[in-house]
Amino acid sequence: MRFHRILAIAGTAFALASVSACGSLPSAGSPQEAGDFLKSTLSCESIDIASPREVQQVEAMGMTGINGGGECQDPAGDDGDPDFLTIEDMEAFQTAVKGDEDEQDDLMIGDDFAVDPSSDDQRRQLLKAGLLFLNCTSDFKAPSGHTAEEGAVEGCSTTDYSEDLD
Repeated sequence: MRFHRILAIAGTAFALASVSACGSLPSAGSPQEAGDFLKSTLSCESIDIASPREVQQVEAMGMTGINGGGECQDPAGDDGDPDFLTIEDMEAFQTAVKGDEDEQDDLMIGDDFAVDPSSDDQRRQLLKAGLLFLNCTSDFKAPSGHTAEEGAVEGCSTTDYSEDLD
């Protein structure tokens, strides 16, 4: 199983998480359903679900509130394999994420799962499918023409804007 990136998410994914107050974000319910969402959205060849041991490794690296994850293998466009985590406690997860501000606006969230896309094309496809970026920059305000809603933890928001997306 190629799970190297999901372990890297423990560092990078401290840039992930949240929940929409209105509940309008896509919901997965399980790692398999999150994988199916990515397979449908990004045309992945297959989904590699993380083993319980791999999930425990991510938790041991400080990521709380998760209950699964995996990797979307060989998506269309050959842009790299995005990883995902499924979340059982968004507030705990977002609290863990808030401490690391690296690359937060590159990671995307649904109602109960988070995705680490590998390219701008994947980010655009996921945005079109209803996922949003998580931004925990303390004074973040979305530019005109973009939206931002409060996250589950003060200082974080979900938004359709990423300054890194060209």
